[in-house]
Amino acid sequence: MLQIPKRPCLYTRLSYAPDGSLEKCEHQEDRGREAGARLGWPEFCCVYVDNSRSAWQRNRRRPDWDRMLLTLDTDSGKLIPADPKANHHHDGIMTYHGDRLIRQPFDLELLLNIADTRHIPLASVSGVRDLSSPDDRFVLRIEAAQACREVDNLSRRRIEGYTRQVIRHGEPQNGGQRPFGFGVPTGRTKIRKDPETGEEHTVEILDFSKPRTDETKLLATVARRLLVDHSVNGALRRLNEASTTTAGGTWTSRVMWSLLTAPRISGRIERDGVLYKASWDEVITEEERQALIALRERKREERPNPGPARKYLLVGGLTCGRCQSDSWRTKPVRKAPEGQQPKRAYDCSQCHLSRSQEHLDAYVSGRVLRLLNSPRFLRELHAVTEDGKPDIAADIAALELRKAQTRNQLEQLADNPDVDPALAMLSLASFDRKIKELRSQLATTARHRQLSRMVGISRKMWEAEPIDVRHQVVTAVFDITVKAGEWRGPGFNPDSVALHRKSLKASLDGAATDPGAVRQ
Repeated sequence: MLQIPKRPCLYTRLSYAPDGSLEKCEHQEDRGREAGARLGWPEFCCVYVDNSRSAWQRNRRRPDWDRMLLTLDTDSGKLIPADPKANHHHDGIMTYHGDRLIRQPFDLELLLNIADTRHIPLASVSGVRDLSSPDDRFVLRIEAAQACREVDNLSRRRIEGYTRQVIRHGEPQNGGQRPFGFGVPTGRTKIRKDPETGEEHTVEILDFSKPRTDETKLLATVARRLLVDHSVNGALRRLNEASTTTAGGTWTSRVMWSLLTAPRISGRIERDGVLYKASWDEVITEEERQALIALRERKREERPNPGPARKYLLVGGLTCGRCQSDSWRTKPVRKAPEGQQPKRAYDCSQCHLSRSQEHLDAYVSGRVLRLLNSPRFLRELHAVTEDGKPDIAADIAALELRKAQTRNQLEQLADNPDVDPALAMLSLASFDRKIKELRSQLATTARHRQLSRMVGISRKMWEAEPIDVRHQVVTAVFDITVKAGEWRGPGFNPDSVALHRKSLKASLDGAATDPGAVRQ
């Protein structure tokens, strides 16, 4: 007969368990106390409660489970003096049912290792086991393995059912955060329980397949402006002026790109890499979504770490003629009178060669405006043919579809001994290579449209453009080298800087400066 513990504890847990048990923690506690009284156990000094905590997800923490384990291990020396539930030891455990305590073999082994030599009894409403008994350990391991298998099977069936629902109906998954642009109230409500506090409150049930017109119009406007020539910072300003995210936060570039390149925005839903037609209408076309993906990749390559919003025109566009560094910053050069901004200079981060920010900006802007207003530049721009690039987005969408179909065919033939897996991988890789090449060409057309819009621009209109748009134009047409040497005196010496024209075709293709380009 098992010995009666002197200081047992009671453990309760509630989750929407796969076996259908929805007993409240309070009910589990009452039944546990009744079972303890029948067994002649003393009153429980501690009751551990993990409310709305899953036991089958290993990455999901159970705070009271961890505290209880500390009290069972007399050799760890890890008691917490300030915590009344973790400053003393226990020698017995009561729980409503074994699956309230553990659902993973990993958790069982952790418990058995701690109780290895202590003969700790584990009791539940259905019976008592000794954690140090080899026979009881064997039975507990079988029960834990069965519980783990049931959870895995249920998870698999749920995923398969969701996949069938997606393929047949293109319906979104119910629940979760409302996607921006979608979610119209249905007039029905439900009760939601806070997993931390247990507090219940009423929430509206939304139909995620119905669009919110004001939000979808905003998304379409921002997406199409980005494709023409709008800067990322300009798009973010537009979003933040008109709205917040569905969580009430500020728009960031990460959130914006995630939303604008997701399949949902083009009326599709993705499952295992395959796109299906959804039940909701598109906000932008699939071709426009593919163009946005290409634009995002292009910008990531150009500026892997965009950092804060741009303040100065030429930071990131200068090369030092003394040390060849392209890392520049600005610094104040003299103290300004009260109420005025101090004068600043561009400063090389390596050798500290510097030039007046105000004068250099004015000189470079003047050279760029002169170029944009020259007939020769216009002829050069028209000479850069696009070779069918307006159809590239449609070609990308078609390739994505063929890639998904090929993947499905390969999965169906996976058990066929005549199928060479190496050839299958090469087939998919060829699709990826073609798609990457087309996206690179597609991003080029956006830069071409931006330069075309700037042709003939006046100084007033140039100054009205966002500073990051002006920076993109400057770096598209000129390589700027600040020459070494002492240039003293008032004003600005044009000989202190060299502007080298970039080959327009090379610039649009993202290539380096044409060695044959001449200074204009």
